[in-house]
Amino acid sequence: MKINKFFKYSQPAPSLKPYIYITPSIGTVRKSLLVFLIPQLIMLFVTHTYSALFVIMAAVLASLGAEILSLFYQEEKGIEIMSPLVQGIITGLLFPQTFSPVVAFILTLFVMTFGKYFFGGFASSWITVPALTIVIAYVLNVNAFPAIPLGIEDIQSRNAALVLIQNGSIPMLEVDPTITGFFNRTIFRLFGIVVPDGYVSLFWDNGSLIPAFRFNFITLLSSIFLIASDMFDFLIPFIFIVLYSLLVRLIGPLVVHGVPMQGDMILALMTSGTLFSTLYLLQWYGTVPISTPGKCVYAAIAAVLAFLIMGYGMSSAGYVCVILMMNVISTLIQGIESQNVRKKIETVLVPRINSFQEAGNV
Repeated sequence: MKINKFFKYSQPAPSLKPYIYITPSIGTVRKSLLVFLIPQLIMLFVTHTYSALFVIMAAVLASLGAEILSLFYQEEKGIEIMSPLVQGIITGLLFPQTFSPVVAFILTLFVMTFGKYFFGGFASSWITVPALTIVIAYVLNVNAFPAIPLGIEDIQSRNAALVLIQNGSIPMLEVDPTITGFFNRTIFRLFGIVVPDGYVSLFWDNGSLIPAFRFNFITLLSSIFLIASDMFDFLIPFIFIVLYSLLVRLIGPLVVHGVPMQGDMILALMTSGTLFSTLYLLQWYGTVPISTPGKCVYAAIAAVLAFLIMGYGMSSAGYVCVILMMNVISTLIQGIESQNVRKKIETVLVPRINSFQEAGNV
């Protein structure tokens, strides 16, 4: 008997992974988050910020401990390592580096154990547990969270971020003048712009006591890769950043009696973990609406709340408060989405099914 050569050579080889995901799986997202969080840790090591690494280590150990404790009350037995690692690192990065590692461990262990029991796991919780941990830490010890040294006169100026650079609050890199001069001679010259020294340092490492606020360049690169690879939706961070920036630019000066329509967007985006929290907290799994209109409303409300609470971004715990408020608001939006889906099923799908059944009976 002859074998069909085409059929013989066209059959695919057996695979241990026969399924293809339309969107990245939860496991893939967790691994990607871990990969893009590691550069933040490397930068802390390179800059000799060992105190921050100890706090992060305490948060990671507490997160793993909460996962182990969950074996005593969960029906499904088994330890999952990747999610606790990601949650622990994110939580640790949001603690001030001056925070006690012992207190950070106890607090993180308690909140994550409590959160996992009452709110669910990584992809099913309706509360962003790292944000809840930091809010409780802030309430317990407000003085541990740094304040940005800017007065109302400084905020009223057109370039409030430049004041931080000039007064030494943001340490300037040695290569800053060289890089700034290069861009001024090339790219910025085409637009008639001259950028003063210091903004490169602000963008690269603003020296904040909260590690998550420091390395904006790394966070921006991470967001580009994560969004480009469909790990996160583009819509929510885009709407949030654009609307929040416009509110700071246009409405902010009216509040502080500053230069009209000249609110400092750089200060708002670079000094209070805005980029980090937008990437890693605002779209926490289980806390985001599903439909496109729901996501647009979610992002818009978050931007307005961020402006009302954080203002020009000079807040060390304002964004995590916004996240918790959005967790509650998101449940309302998702409830409306569920009602709309139910209404569509009752008014569209059920009549069609009935008509098919009647046609079949005929």
